[in-house]
Parts: sequence; C-alpha cells; structure tokens
Amino acid sequence: MFLCIDIGGTNIKSCLTDTEGNCLDRMTVRTPEMYEEILEVIGSVADKIDSFDACAVAVPGTCAPETGEVLFCPNLVCLTGQNLKNDLEKSLEKPVFIENDANLAALGEYYFVEKGNIKNMIFLTIGTGLGGGAVLNGELLTSDISLFEAGHINLTPDGRQCGCGKRGCLETYASIGGIIQTYRSLSNGKEAENVNVIYNAAKAGDKVAALTFEVFGGYLGVGMASLANILVPENIKIGGGISEMSDIFLPHTLKIFSKNIYPAYKNRVSIELSTLKNTAGLSGASALCKTKLSNI
Repeated sequence: MFLCIDIGGTNIKSCLTDTEGNCLDRMTVRTPEMYEEILEVIGSVADKIDSFDACAVAVPGTCAPETGEVLFCPNLVCLTGQNLKNDLEKSLEKPVFIENDANLAALGEYYFVEKGNIKNMIFLTIGTGLGGGAVLNGELLTSDISLFEAGHINLTPDGRQCGCGKRGCLETYASIGGIIQTYRSLSNGKEAENVNVIYNAAKAGDKVAALTFEVFGGYLGVGMASLANILVPENIKIGGGISEMSDIFLPHTLKIFSKNIYPAYKNRVSIELSTLKNTAGLSGASALCKTKLSNI
C-alpha cells in the first residue's frame, strides 16, 4: 500500500492506493499556511491508515527528488528551503519520495494509461498555473532537480509579469489567471468573478469571452509547438481544470499548433485530453512509490 499526497496551493489531496494504483481511501483538506502545519496534516492522514509501505508527495514547485529539498515554491512559499523528504521520513518512519506535481501527473497518466502504447509523452496541467512533465523512452524526465517547467518557457520577453519573477512566461497567458487578465484587457477593464463566468459567457455567444478563449488557445498552441519541436513526443496530454473547457478552445489550439510545429514533426504528434484528469498527480505518486521500491 502507498500513501499518496498532492500538495496544492489551496488543498492537500491524499489517497491510499494498492500497487496497481487503485485508490482505496481519498481525503481532501485545506492547505495550511505554515510548513509545520502541513507536516501535521500529512501526519494526521497517515495516522488514520492501518499500514502502508511508502509515501510519495507531489510538490507544487521545483524540488531535488534525491535529497528531498524543496528549492523554489512561489505559490506556497513556506515549502521553499524545507527538506520535506527527511522531515516526513522522521515522522512517518517510512520511505518518502518527492517530485514536482506536474511531473507526477505525467508519470501517472503514462504509467496507468499509456504504458505499452507509446514511449514518449508530454503532459500539461492547466489551472491556476501551467505545469508540465515529460516521459522519454518510457521514463519520467528527471534529474537531481525536477525538470520541465513548461509554463515558464518565454513567449514575449517584455510581456506579462509572472509569479516566478520573469516576464512573458507561457503561464501568464495560458492559465486561469491569464484567461481572466486577457478578458479584462479585451473588455476595457471589466472584471470576471472567475474563469467559469467567462466560459459560460463564451458558450452563450459573448464575443469578447469567445475571443478571450481564442487568445488563450493560440498561446497554448504556440507553447505546445515549441515543446514538441524539442522533444517530439508521440502524444501531448492536456489535464487540469481548464481541460474541462476544451470544447471552446481546443479547435483553435490545434490550428495554431499545426502552424507552428516543425514541418517534419507535424504528423508525428497527437494532442489529447488527459484520461485521469485531476487524479493524475495522485496516480503518479503511486507509480513513483512502486518504481522506487522495486529499485531498492
């Protein structure tokens, strides 16, 4: 049995899985603001479980998987500089593995959906931000530091300010915040309560709302083409909350992607929605436990 944890800026999701990734017990709690409280939440979840063999944690930022240190976590700053792996191993008295959340989403989608079908895949999770992970030759692309910050490839050097400190990152245009900012710009300052309001307006025929998603889809298409030009995956999967709105943006995204991908790669890369959707990260944590324990 594996204890799988997905730490988000808003919620901490947990799941106890068997070795085949089947979720047996799922919980969701609000993410505390203090690091010690996050450790306490994970500890309390573990206390409710009779037994498990290992724990894997999806981290919303850059980490060092082998040493266990969280290196940069702008959306949950209390994690930055903390050694999450060591601290949890002390309290749980079990092996603990950590990895970037989008990387684990990629691993989960590949391991439990695509393994045996393809060998190379990119996974993008689009929500509050834009994260990415890649699988090459059947293995998660990783190193001594978590890799593939897809949301921070630069589209416009002097563009929108990003939470990472740079300007013009893909995430500033292709995310929930990016959609809301584009809508505000196109509507001369009109505020939308949330992205669902803009989506529903677009579905109802609002031209500004529809244009907002067209702009979003265009930036996403350019970004995906740039990533595909480097790795040439067989498949790009789109997950996260915004993937549920694909009917309003995906046709334009595919059109822009086709225009911008290197000609020799055009017919080699397909784009699909994630099968596991918002559970991909927890599934990836389960797969990480299984693969790590098999190597010990």
